[in-house]
Amino acid sequence: MDLCSILLHARPDNLSSVRNTLRALEGVEIHATTPDGRMVITVEGNNQEQFSRTVLQLQDIDGVIDASLVYHFHEEDLEEDG
Repeated sequence: MDLCSILLHARPDNLSSVRNTLRALEGVEIHATTPDGRMVITVEGNNQEQFSRTVLQLQDIDGVIDASLVYHFHEEDLEEDG
């Protein structure tokens, strides 16, 4: 499992469309938004490849100025046989 928190800064005039795009991405949750375009989001996923694609995709969303990783947690699935 991977979990990260990201501080995302969007252009205020694009804030609504950025929020809609984020809501459509699997594993993304918006926790806080300010009128000037700053957002606190988390991305969570069990598939490392999909998780990485989602995180990298944030920078390419139209209207996003910056996406800064604040925290990243990774845990391997540790199942014992027996």
